[in-house]
Amino acid sequence: MTNHRNNTPRATAPRRPLHRAFSRRAFLGGVGSAAALAPFVPVLDSEAGQVQPPKRLIVLFSPNGTIHENWAPQGGESDFTLSTILAPLEPHRDRLVVLDGLEVIRQGLGDGHQMGMGSLWTGSKLMPGSFSGAGYAGHASVDQVVANAIGNETAYKSLEFGVQTGGANVWTRMSYAAANQPLPPEDNPQAMFDRIFSALDVDPAGVEKLAAERKSVIDLVKGDLESLQSRYGADDRIKVEKHLDAIRAIEIRNGAAAPVCDVPDLDLSMDPSANDNFPVVVQRQIDLMVMAMACDLTRVASLQCSRSVSSTVFSWLGQSTGHHALSHLGDGDPTMVQQMTNVNIWYAEQVRYLLDALAAVPEGDGTLLDNTLVVWGNELARGNSHSNRPVPFVLAGGVGGAMQGGRYLTYDRVAHNRMLVSICQMMGMTDLDTFGDNDPASGGLVGLT
Repeated sequence: MTNHRNNTPRATAPRRPLHRAFSRRAFLGGVGSAAALAPFVPVLDSEAGQVQPPKRLIVLFSPNGTIHENWAPQGGESDFTLSTILAPLEPHRDRLVVLDGLEVIRQGLGDGHQMGMGSLWTGSKLMPGSFSGAGYAGHASVDQVVANAIGNETAYKSLEFGVQTGGANVWTRMSYAAANQPLPPEDNPQAMFDRIFSALDVDPAGVEKLAAERKSVIDLVKGDLESLQSRYGADDRIKVEKHLDAIRAIEIRNGAAAPVCDVPDLDLSMDPSANDNFPVVVQRQIDLMVMAMACDLTRVASLQCSRSVSSTVFSWLGQSTGHHALSHLGDGDPTMVQQMTNVNIWYAEQVRYLLDALAAVPEGDGTLLDNTLVVWGNELARGNSHSNRPVPFVLAGGVGGAMQGGRYLTYDRVAHNRMLVSICQMMGMTDLDTFGDNDPASGGLVGLT
């Protein structure tokens, strides 16, 4: 342990082609006749050997705190044992980073639930408003900051999924486009399906034709470049060789396994607002999210399970008390401890469902999980005390090599704003060193990246 201080019938709609993940860049300028072919060559990065799948971000929320003694792993940074609550994540241990000891700083207006929910992904204070004196958060959320940086190449800059989140107020909103601009999550899987997939046309023959066209163009350009090598001096030959290296990298990428994009065939006929349908709604939203990313329709998504002060009854776990009321029983109540533990184990199982789904989609020489950052958080540390530290955070995925997994990192009351900075940095925003207004310090989490 390292301690760091510093199916239903679907709506019909005009259909459109499958979104193409490849950008087209004129990277062959200045090398003779090959330049004319440049617009037809798909390149993700013009530097030789740097063709990489895109990075993706998913933020997850579950409410009402946890039972820290049953959540925290035991052991050192790399030789740790996952806890009772986090045990379902064991199959993905080498892709996990468990963060312990982070504090969600609270300042200004609002109660514990309000400040916790508003600050979770924004790292900011609440503005004045009509919710017992408090309003919405005063800063964009991390998912939207990242979406503004990486979301312009996809059909949807971001997608906000919800499960029984309730009406619009500070307790029910975690994503913000900007200060005082909350984004409503979509709680209905059928509505989300209609929005994302009803106009998606996946034509296997068209995809095969595109692949053949790419290969033909690449072969032609490569032949052109090779013929140029003997006609130029040493310096120009080096430039040509670099272009050839880039083309070889493209050939490797195009020949590798690619995400399988398909319109998901799901039974979405349930009532999404019925308490006992909560589990199936969670998983159908995850199914839709993963396929949207496999189709490269979005690279940023969020899943909000219920809301702050959630009163979901976990009847499928044999419980009869609402989640929020349960979380407020005393620490000396063994029923509270066991049932809250069971609730959080169940949420860990849903996170595993997501990680399993991402890991099942091939991409390049890896999977979607290898190129995604999943962040699971909560608005509270412990429900009965409304405490703001240590708030439980679990990160998962490979982030395209930006994060080393298989680690348990502990911190001494470090503001979770630092984690938000690290998220942005891992997603490519390397110049960003502060986030929100709750933490005057700068930089990401020491030891994370």
